Amino acid sequence: MIRALISDLGNVLLHFDHRIIRRRLEELYPGVLREQGSKGAFWSLVGDFETGEVDADEFLPLLAAVLNLPDGLDKARFFEVWGDIFWLNREYFDLLTEVRGRVKLVMLSNTNPLHIDFARARFPEAFALFDHTVFSYECGFAKPDPRIFQNALTACGIAPEEALYVDDIAAYTTAAGALGMHAYQYVSTDALRDVLNIYELHVTAPNHADITGH
Repeated sequence: MIRALISDLGNVLLHFDHRIIRRRLEELYPGVLREQGSKGAFWSLVGDFETGEVDADEFLPLLAAVLNLPDGLDKARFFEVWGDIFWLNREYFDLLTEVRGRVKLVMLSNTNPLHIDFARARFPEAFALFDHTVFSYECGFAKPDPRIFQNALTACGIAPEEALYVDDIAAYTTAAGALGMHAYQYVSTDALRDVLNIYELHVTAPNHADITGH
């Protein structure tokens, strides 16, 4: 019996594109990421930010150093550049709304506090669906580390076989499956709807006639 749906955030509930950040940084500070060393240091720093090794106060000055910006980064401007990369997957949101209350909902994400602060403010209705959140920067582990999945299971007090994990990245669903969780690589909401029905969660198909007006 499935008692919890544990869901990834990025490119599942919220679509996103990291390339937007790079493009905006290049627009603001031309050439800062053209050097291979800068790109490597940038993504290494982001990785440390997402596991909590670097906190939000440390991140901006360290990033300014990586980008070789002696005058630093404007915090308010950078917050917008960094955070405004998400848009809501409305079909998935509607599906979670339908199953809410019948299973526990847990958000599990490799992420950082700036992205979560921005996304939570922009999409409060999406975050309000969840009983628990587990973020890599808070627990210190990032997928596919099994400890982050265990954090999610512990948060809702269930055994692995009582959880269905949904993620768009195959390596992460494989890691969840290795712990005994049911796991589905997200491709589309319609396909996930079929999966939920297999697990007897009995979700209904959207009425496309109502949506189109026909």
